[in-house]
Amino acid sequence: MMHAIAALWLWLVMTLAATPNPQLTQGTRQELAKAALATLVQQQQTLMIHHQLQSLTDLYAPNWAGQEALKVSQVRSRYLHAWARLRRVDWTGVTVAIRTPSIQFSGPNTIRFYAIEREQYHYHYQSLPNVALRFGIASRHHLSIVEVDHAWRFSSDDFTNPVLPDDVAGRQVPQQVGGVPPHYTLSTNRRHALDYANTYCGNAPGCGNDGHYNRAYRNYNGNGGDCTNWISQVIYAGGFPMTPLWRYDHTTDEGSDAWANAKHLASFLENSGRATLFASGSYQDVTRPTREWPYGAIETLIPGDLISYEEHGRIVHTAVVVGYDPKGVVLTNAHTNDRFHVPWDFGWSNHTTFYLWHVHYPDSSHSAKA
Repeated sequence: MMHAIAALWLWLVMTLAATPNPQLTQGTRQELAKAALATLVQQQQTLMIHHQLQSLTDLYAPNWAGQEALKVSQVRSRYLHAWARLRRVDWTGVTVAIRTPSIQFSGPNTIRFYAIEREQYHYHYQSLPNVALRFGIASRHHLSIVEVDHAWRFSSDDFTNPVLPDDVAGRQVPQQVGGVPPHYTLSTNRRHALDYANTYCGNAPGCGNDGHYNRAYRNYNGNGGDCTNWISQVIYAGGFPMTPLWRYDHTTDEGSDAWANAKHLASFLENSGRATLFASGSYQDVTRPTREWPYGAIETLIPGDLISYEEHGRIVHTAVVVGYDPKGVVLTNAHTNDRFHVPWDFGWSNHTTFYLWHVHYPDSSHSAKA
């Protein structure tokens, strides 16, 4: 099998490097380029989750941009390893699918892409080896690959991430994992919000709508990020009417500050009474058991509630709670990066400040205690 893969890899390299090649149409060359990129990214992601840092170096070109991209991948790999160890989980695999809105051939041995990487991570808790779990993440990349010694390698990779890689490497977290979620009954409007969150969460594996955003709204990726614009859509689907401060204008295709900016949305939610900020602080603060919250404040959130994330004194991101895993860990959906049923703390550093919101949907009634 490995010989067959190696043969295919070499054929892809040599075929794509043959420029011009009258036997290949532009469409065929693009399909071959997609296949080469998909193979390279699958190798990259597999090596990262298994923390094989030395083998990871073989996937990157020796140029400056290639080595900078390698450093980022090494940091991501160290974080995946540390997060799994501290959460007592084992990675069992990762599957990757690629969307390539743009492909450019630059000379005989370089290909540039705008690509959307759709990664589904597979894992299980060490105490629950027979319970297979997974979550999906999608990220947008401007990258290039180059042929070096008959192998494709990354020569650059610039991608969106709400957390800088240096912020997350090797951070420590408490030993408590999950807890016992509250008993609750979802109201009709809260269910509408969740249905929207699972349908329009974007390119992450698991999302509905064939991985596409709701085209009735502007996509803010590339212009500050789409996370809050999408969260506003979620709670709007949950029955909240627009206001002069919090609104989306479909004629101008523009959202207000409170609609599209994480900090302004947080202020609007609190000042309008549409949500209650009941806890905030570091990871330790929101997971620490107290008399009021025996399993930590985080365990009082129910599907449809929100989490805001503050980095370096600024709220930069918002996610919506969509459920719990078998250990009681809160799962979230989000945009930029697109996420489907991802643990609430995955990818966030120990110095992140978390803001926990109970959202009061118009017909919301449940037994969870704020």
